[in-house]
Amino acid sequence: MNKNYYILTNLLSEEETNIITSIIDHIEKGEKRVGIHQIANENYVSTTFIIKMCQRLGFDGYSELYYQLSQRVTAYDQASGTTALQELIDNYDEESGREFCRLLTEFQDKKIFVEGRGFSELVADYLVQRLAVCGFMVFNHVHFYDYMIFRDQNGLETNIDSSLLIAISQSGETASVLENVKTAKQKGYKIVSFTRRADSSLAGLSDLTFIVDGAKQTLIGGVPNPFFGRIILAFEELMGKFLRDKETGKKKNSN
Repeated sequence: MNKNYYILTNLLSEEETNIITSIIDHIEKGEKRVGIHQIANENYVSTTFIIKMCQRLGFDGYSELYYQLSQRVTAYDQASGTTALQELIDNYDEESGREFCRLLTEFQDKKIFVEGRGFSELVADYLVQRLAVCGFMVFNHVHFYDYMIFRDQNGLETNIDSSLLIAISQSGETASVLENVKTAKQKGYKIVSFTRRADSSLAGLSDLTFIVDGAKQTLIGGVPNPFFGRIILAFEELMGKFLRDKETGKKKNSN
């Protein structure tokens, strides 16, 4: 992060700039509140020097300065994530980001499935690995998926709770993907999709659709084709938002 985002260099001496930078470094590392004595020792100044600096900048003391810097670091990180998502996802807004996080939170203790075919299956593999690393129970193998959710030897409903299905289709019209999405919908699943076409069948079936590299016509063999790579980058940003929001919620609950 660019420390000058926070620092008005014409107001601060070199020592004061180092103090502010030191505090921000600790905040960005996610550490618990760092006391004034530690900051003073790290920068070879007295606590009195820091207190006078805080007062000169208009703060009542070190605690208020630390709080304000914490708020700005959080706001900067969130704004950066939003900007990246808006660049990667054509229809991204704060509401869709919140809904994605809400769905992951709702189904984080249940089995989640990812659906894709062809190149989309490669992306699905990546999404499965990313979700698994983050502690989710997630699958994308069709034979396992069918058996777990849709088949019962006695023709009865299975005992698998309704959960979340993430579907990927460049055209939004991949027959096998649509078939599984329709069956999942019948079982009460929520559907999150990634596609290029907002007017596609997949988008129409989805509870939440992310349009990536949107186009009316889809040239499957076109080169370069940024669709698949952008989904991976967008998913990384979405998971970053989910984890940040989760951590923020923990901190609020602990206070």
